[in-house]
Amino acid sequence: MMNRIQEKLMLILLMGLTTTQLLFGQKTETNNNLKKDKDTLEVWMSKFYTITNLKASPNDRYVLVGKTYKRNNDTVLVFDTEKSNQPIHTLVKKSNILFFDDDKLLTSGDGKAELLNLKTDQKKSYENVQRAETLDKSGHYFILNKDKTLSLYDKNSKFINSVSGVSQYTTDKKSKIFIAEKEENKQTKENTSFVSVILNDNTRSKEKNSNKETLYSTENEITKLELAPSGKYLIVTEKIQNSDHLQVTFIPANAPANESMSTNQRNPDTKRAFKSFSGKADFVTITEIGNGKSYFIDFDKRIPPAQQEMVEVWYGTDKNLRKKKYGTQEHEYQIWNTETNHLEKLPTNKFSTFAAMGSSRYFLAFNTEEEFNYVNTSLVFPIDLYDITIKSYRPLFTASSKVTGTKDGTYIVGFEENQGDWVLYDLTSFAKNLPSLIFITEKGFKNPVFSSDSRFLFFESDNGLWQYDLKSQKMNPVGIAKGKEVKIMDKKIQSAYTQYNARFELSTIDLQKPMLLKVRDKKNNLTSYINWRRGKTEILIPPTQNRIKDVKYSENKSPIFSIEENYNSPPLLYRYETQFKNKENRKTAIFKSGKEDKVIINLKQEILSYTNMAGTKLKGILYYPIGFNPNQKYPMVVRVYQQQAESSGVYPVPDYDEDGFNVRLLLEHGYFVFLPDIIYDERGTGIAALDCVNSGLDQLQAHPNIDQKRIGLTGHSMGGYETNFIATKSNQFAAYVSGASVNNIVKFYFSYNAHFNLFDFSRFENGQHEMNVSFSEDKEKYFKNNPIDDVEKVSAPMLLWTGLKDENVTPDQTMAFYTGLLRNRKPVIALLYPNKEHDLGRGSKESEDLNLKTLEWWGYFLKDEKNVPWIDKEMMKYQNN
Repeated sequence: MMNRIQEKLMLILLMGLTTTQLLFGQKTETNNNLKKDKDTLEVWMSKFYTITNLKASPNDRYVLVGKTYKRNNDTVLVFDTEKSNQPIHTLVKKSNILFFDDDKLLTSGDGKAELLNLKTDQKKSYENVQRAETLDKSGHYFILNKDKTLSLYDKNSKFINSVSGVSQYTTDKKSKIFIAEKEENKQTKENTSFVSVILNDNTRSKEKNSNKETLYSTENEITKLELAPSGKYLIVTEKIQNSDHLQVTFIPANAPANESMSTNQRNPDTKRAFKSFSGKADFVTITEIGNGKSYFIDFDKRIPPAQQEMVEVWYGTDKNLRKKKYGTQEHEYQIWNTETNHLEKLPTNKFSTFAAMGSSRYFLAFNTEEEFNYVNTSLVFPIDLYDITIKSYRPLFTASSKVTGTKDGTYIVGFEENQGDWVLYDLTSFAKNLPSLIFITEKGFKNPVFSSDSRFLFFESDNGLWQYDLKSQKMNPVGIAKGKEVKIMDKKIQSAYTQYNARFELSTIDLQKPMLLKVRDKKNNLTSYINWRRGKTEILIPPTQNRIKDVKYSENKSPIFSIEENYNSPPLLYRYETQFKNKENRKTAIFKSGKEDKVIINLKQEILSYTNMAGTKLKGILYYPIGFNPNQKYPMVVRVYQQQAESSGVYPVPDYDEDGFNVRLLLEHGYFVFLPDIIYDERGTGIAALDCVNSGLDQLQAHPNIDQKRIGLTGHSMGGYETNFIATKSNQFAAYVSGASVNNIVKFYFSYNAHFNLFDFSRFENGQHEMNVSFSEDKEKYFKNNPIDDVEKVSAPMLLWTGLKDENVTPDQTMAFYTGLLRNRKPVIALLYPNKEHDLGRGSKESEDLNLKTLEWWGYFLKDEKNVPWIDKEMMKYQNN
């Protein structure tokens, strides 16, 4: 219904297009020079890449990184840290790469597999491959062919055995492979599926001297095999014949196969040593509790949205509008206690949804209906605690979507959205009927992590690491990185519930090992990595202005590897020795990428610090043009999108980016580029943005090399809104580019967002726009921050663009501003891309078109590079009048 209304509005707008040029999917000529250089530009851009996805061998001798181009990422470089800084192997189209032993790689992808000995360079290749994996403890690996044959080999590539007809498999990553096979009865033509464990060459089955041991058989179709985290049970998911039910079967995985059943499993009369449970479902999820003490089984039935041929009915009291697009779910929850062999079904008459949080007794219970009139961008839940023993509920949280627990289920902490506090519970107190809750009122705490022994609760923050003693109930700073952002990098997370952007999880850290911390000093633009253990710290990576993209480190005093880059340095692969006495020489560069990028080392950048009129501390990044000459003046492009200072260390790779803005392309074409921070405040989104940008420009007013009359402003999405608003209030810019942007915040406030399935007023009251008040409570604030209300005050040409399939910021927002500019005789061109959404997709033809057009736009208005037909068509009419 909404789409049909939008289509009608668009048709009305298009019928009114007369005097101003609208580029609606039509072919337009580009600037002749740019067109001539286009092929050269693309060849030049194709040489740039970055490195990612760092892996290290068990003995830390070999390191591999992904070589990522903007158009593909199918190349991997392998390095020997004891040799030169050149890769010893280059792997192409290997989607799965595993270290095997200390000096071997097992690779697979593109229908092929290869075992590569990194010491001897010997290779063993395989064709027609679907998957290849390793079994580290036994020293074996296996290949699953596309013809469903699974073959097992030892570390010297000696064949051990094979099994055909494998439809599913899973492993313990150590020594065991569990497989599902399907056999057809030649007489009845019916299929029977068998689950077996593959045996190595030292073990033979008693049944026909086979190379596998059968564990289970079923007439149902087996859709999944998985091993419980504890390794105690193999879990088989089956689709029950002629039914809408799924069945899960738990098979003991540790006992010898011939001890887990009384007779040959291929006999249909076999008595099985397993447990099966079924429920009406399309999907089933199993959560292990207490290292296999019990299992939480969620049978999930998906109910698609009703198809209304004639009319859709929307009710003002509907609490399930977020589900209107994708439908709803019905759950059946079963808890199997392995110690008592008792099965308990959780009641769903009061609460539709449950989550297991490490306890066999207590479960989170909540409904996924809207309880807060859709004022939050994501669902927040009133959450109860269900006691499976006494069949009772107790309220826990009034409005939360972030809950973290201990692995043993003794503690739970949740963030109360309405109060802005963390609330901690000791669940053992509930059993004594003395529920204990503690309010943690310190602000700025985030991402709680419990110690694995349930003694401490840690909080990350922008002001160091904090530790709460669960026994003494005291909160204290750990005493490191005061005033700096700290993140715990080696925490273990087990998700409990993630739908509707909720984050219910078990998050723990083992204090018997050093805690790996990332420390970010935003004030001085420094990043470091440290180990913290029992009050002592060890610096692993000293503070650096490089952007650290990835690290690999194990706690056994081994070296730490990192990928680091900066604005004037392509990514480098480093090795830091943790046991090196000479601290100054403990850093070694293994590989430097981008050797073809000869000019980047001379790129100049400044990070400016200043305050706006509200006294807010801000930063802005100023890039100097490539080949900067201090005796010349240059135009400048300002790009806005909230806070951008943290991107100062990003290596600028040229490309046709999805929003038409690429720093490197602008620098290569002779522009300064300025990225000012924008921080919103009580004045409203647009007014705060204007103040922040003006304050940044004030810092550059006296810059001798910036041509103050040739400055352009650009933004996409939220940055597009900021651009639109500033365009109605400023005369400092010679031209604007705004993409997929909000122009009428009042209309947008009262819109339903089909992309995120939310009402857009939530984004103003409690989301990205940070207005923090409803329209009805402060209409004046909304009017003062509404670009469309002052569209007639725009004083420079505007290039607008949008994707006509955008459901985040619908195209009518762009068209409204276009219409306002047209009505008020302001120079404007709109680019409408029929097949694109909120952005145009990196590297797409549409992105190429937009990037080239924006370069021509800036050249036309900031560098007097005229004779661009598609711009002339609009501007000539204003020049002639």
